[in-house]
Amino acid sequence: MNNYIYFDSAATTRPSNEVVALFNETALNEYANPASMHTFGLAVEKKTEAARNIIASTLNADGGEIIFTSSGTEANNLAIFGTVDVLKKKGNKIITTDSEHDSVYQPIRKLEKDGFEVIYLSTKNGRIDIDELKENLDENVILVSVMSVNNETGAIYDINGVVSTVEASGYKPYIHCDAVQAYGKMRIDVNRLGVDLLSVSAHKIHGLKGTGALYIRNGRRISPQIFGGGHERGLRSSTLNTAGIIAFAKAAEKSHEYLEKNHKYIEKLYDYAVEKLRNINSNADLDYIKFNQGGEILKYILSINIPNVRSEIMLNFLSEKGIFVSSGSACSEKKSTGKESKRVLLNYGLDKYSADFSLRISFSKYNTIDEIDKLILFLIEGTERFRVLM
Repeated sequence: MNNYIYFDSAATTRPSNEVVALFNETALNEYANPASMHTFGLAVEKKTEAARNIIASTLNADGGEIIFTSSGTEANNLAIFGTVDVLKKKGNKIITTDSEHDSVYQPIRKLEKDGFEVIYLSTKNGRIDIDELKENLDENVILVSVMSVNNETGAIYDINGVVSTVEASGYKPYIHCDAVQAYGKMRIDVNRLGVDLLSVSAHKIHGLKGTGALYIRNGRRISPQIFGGGHERGLRSSTLNTAGIIAFAKAAEKSHEYLEKNHKYIEKLYDYAVEKLRNINSNADLDYIKFNQGGEILKYILSINIPNVRSEIMLNFLSEKGIFVSSGSACSEKKSTGKESKRVLLNYGLDKYSADFSLRISFSKYNTIDEIDKLILFLIEGTERFRVLM
């Protein structure tokens, strides 16, 4: 598509030209199986291990602590089911939050249906209830899984507070962090953070879909969920997507090299958008825009609601104008509308109507001020056209 404006980078980012060029070159010229013992295979394995070390370095981890997966979703599933398989004899209790991405929420819901006790910590207004965590820690807890940045609201969760609370309790569950939305946008040091498992993905940082990774702290043991050739130290069988992995490393390297610069630029875009939207409200007879904000926010994601204009109506209107936003997580957006599809926003503290009228605008380094101006013009037009007074 040409001549469009893309504000849906929390769903997936535009791959960088450099990453795509490297992927194509690698796919065409470095296609040997890295598990093969001939010189071609060994050469590809060497490049794959170099990519592993690059990704590890962005987390201040060792290369041996990185397991490649097909996605952040697979990394989350491996972390959750792999931990439970190993530790289920020690207990049957899991602690997570009420606003996790579906790739954490759904696996844990399955475990709950299978008989595990699950505690869903409140994240109202983007803040984890640490007191609730303290109250529910006991010897039966085997896993605590909390995301770093919420994919629908941009709320930054207090992972340091979670880890310190778990450590102070004296109990020793594994701590998992879904860092897919934070990776490449915030500095992540797994040693300072103190988590046991952490998930990342390539396509959120201008890499390509089809590659993710799971950090597993040295000394922690999980069970494989895919069996076959014993790849990735026996933890994830499947021939490695070497071109994707090498491209992932390039995306990781570049996103971290320019992390502060990109963050500053995107923060400028975010602040500009918020100011312009507030100016609309101040000049209108009623609030056109309300902000779904609370707690600490990563300014890559702006969650708003437009009273009395349903999100799908505004989303479709903007799409017709060549402007792409979302109403929430891409992984749940196509589900039937209802409480479950709005779970994150409802648990954030919105009422049902506000959740139904919410949009997610997510930025990347490729966006511009001019694009924001065009978005806001069409938001005004759409609001005036479709608003239903209630």
